[in-house]
Amino acid sequence: MNKEIMISDIFLDIYKNFNVCSQSDKMKQLSRKELLLLLVLTSDSFLEESSVVIDNYRGFKGELQVLHDSLPDIGAAEVAVIDLDILSLGDETGDKYIDTTKIVDKNGNKLPKPLTEEEALIKRREIGINTIIN
Repeated sequence: MNKEIMISDIFLDIYKNFNVCSQSDKMKQLSRKELLLLLVLTSDSFLEESSVVIDNYRGFKGELQVLHDSLPDIGAAEVAVIDLDILSLGDETGDKYIDTTKIVDKNGNKLPKPLTEEEALIKRREIGINTIIN
């Protein structure tokens, strides 16, 4: 059976704009489980070279440490995952670890590809201009 994790609309909005502008306030509205899932997904999807991405991680060092501590050592047969939310997310996808390819929105759609740096720059400019003219 192919299990999936359904995400909230706010999760999807944060993910789509993670490399565009600050998402920290929105991220604080997520459940801990969704926040951990978002951090796993974004660490797989976005380059840490972006200052916007780094700023979005800044307030969540504790959660990032939990994720780091849950990673297996290279070559290790097992890792002792002790965080219940991380274990639960793995169980929801039917895998030992969190399978981010099984994340879907409320309509069952897979997540879109992240914006390229150029697309993110254009979107940042649009947001800035809209703020000024409105």
